[in-house]
Amino acid sequence: MNLSFFKKTDGNHIEFFQEGDDYYTRYLQMIDEAQSSIHLQTYIFKEDAFGQQVIRALIRSAERGVKVYVLIDSVGSFDFSRQAEERLKEAGIYFCRFNGIRIRWLGQWGRRLHHKVLLTDHERAIIGGINVISESYLDSQKVPHQLDFAVYLEGPVATDLTRYCQLIFSKACKLKLKFPDPRLEPRTEFPDGVALQISINDWIYRRWQITRLYSQLTKVANREIIIVNSYFFPRKKFMKQLKAAAERGVRVRLILPRFSDWPSYVKATQYLYAYFLKNKIEVYEWKSSILHGKLALIDGTWSTIGSFNLNYTSYQQNLEMNVNVFDPAFNQKLNQQLQKYMDEGCEKINSSTFLEKADWMTKASRFFFYIILSLVANFSIGIAFQIEEGRGMTRKFITVGVSIIFFIIGVMGLMLPLIPGTPFLIVSLLLICRQIAKNNVQV
Repeated sequence: MNLSFFKKTDGNHIEFFQEGDDYYTRYLQMIDEAQSSIHLQTYIFKEDAFGQQVIRALIRSAERGVKVYVLIDSVGSFDFSRQAEERLKEAGIYFCRFNGIRIRWLGQWGRRLHHKVLLTDHERAIIGGINVISESYLDSQKVPHQLDFAVYLEGPVATDLTRYCQLIFSKACKLKLKFPDPRLEPRTEFPDGVALQISINDWIYRRWQITRLYSQLTKVANREIIIVNSYFFPRKKFMKQLKAAAERGVRVRLILPRFSDWPSYVKATQYLYAYFLKNKIEVYEWKSSILHGKLALIDGTWSTIGSFNLNYTSYQQNLEMNVNVFDPAFNQKLNQQLQKYMDEGCEKINSSTFLEKADWMTKASRFFFYIILSLVANFSIGIAFQIEEGRGMTRKFITVGVSIIFFIIGVMGLMLPLIPGTPFLIVSLLLICRQIAKNNVQV
């Protein structure tokens, strides 16, 4: 796969969406208005209220002759029923589960389809972090929608996106399908449109475009950095880059979740607050609902919105997709929206109240989940393909494997008096810290 698969294009139309009724309406409208083709690729496809509406809309489209291709992740959508799958297939829809369990699965165990894309007629698209889900608890308890984002796109950007969706679907489903070449189709260019470029992460093809963009633009930022992230557990290298930005006078603000569908991530991230606050990086916790969104804004000249979390599964394993926007007017409006989030829905974390007044149990739980996520992160590094092209991979795999074994023995030792657990936990911790220190992959 060509490393320059996605080109930067001008003359595109873009609209920003926050998860909610307007987003659901646009999503269903795109499916209902499709004339020739639909590509839907998502990590989670729930058969809840919104998911059922999407299923019915897809079937209606297929029945009127639209070619429909649905790709869902086999892990994220593990509970998508076989009955629903058969309904789609009986309507003539091409349906596939990404990276299901098979003989080769262990070699690519962590490669998950995490991007969320809806593309219709090779010209209209929605890309972001919002799965096909309305959350059952929202339907029953009437709590606020989670904070999540997507962008609606039209214009030249759709050409490369179409080719990419076709490629991913064909490879995932092992089907030899004859797709039309989108490069031969005319594209509407908007005279007052914006400059866009899609970037992806996909370790199988040695592609870390999103990771590199975050790193490169953080290093040259001169005014402000705002990051919204739902599962925030960045590499040490990136934490140091944020620190360096703050030291040269850049205002760095992080909007992170107080509530999450993965509370362990919140605890582990909170352990990192001491580092951020000590280095004059502002931390805001979104407290109005669950935070699931992922976006960043740097100096008002560049923003990125998509599925990419600043953590090791997004760095090393998942197929991720972000839309990069280089338009000052769009980014100014986005800046105003982010400021509104901070003013109305967040609590700014104060170092003295959050860190010094926390009881020992709270501190211990934060440290515990930090260690657990460090273990998982380094295990993923140990078995994922790296840019190093295999150098030191056997040694890394052995180190991570031994640390996991020692950790399990240590936990068993704390529960059972037959084994001295503490020494094993200490050795496991030292191995993890050693691996973190040696993790200097330049991506």
